[in-house]
Amino acid sequence: MKFKYHHMNLCTEDVQRLSSFYKTIFGLNQLQDEEHGLTTEDTANRYDGQVEFLTDGEVEFHITKKDHTTAFRMNMPINPIQNGHFCFRTDDIEGFKKKLEEQNIPYADYGKWALAGWYQIFFYDPDGNIIEVHQIGV
Repeated sequence: MKFKYHHMNLCTEDVQRLSSFYKTIFGLNQLQDEEHGLTTEDTANRYDGQVEFLTDGEVEFHITKKDHTTAFRMNMPINPIQNGHFCFRTDDIEGFKKKLEEQNIPYADYGKWALAGWYQIFFYDPDGNIIEVHQIGV
């Protein structure tokens, strides 16, 4: 099972304002490719919020519209779009879920809900920070 730090999700009331700040101050570029397209027919419970994807060439920054009701709508215990989260990409999401279960760490299994082909789970670290782990192409 491999892991790679993938992105930081920042939530805001004004996506354009925050995105412009990071592009101007840090020279981040906007990502517009097939992988970052919002959901397709095979993705359940489509996320339809406003989002911009930025990168420094290594790490991504996902600037999303803050949404306090995502967890309620998805019937999940964790809301990754309320205050943000950080993310690791794995090549074995099922193995990782098993590892969390063995450690008695509860997680929210969002499945494929926000980005086409991304299978996502969310859980808390011991200090309450939200962590996403996802696998593409599932």
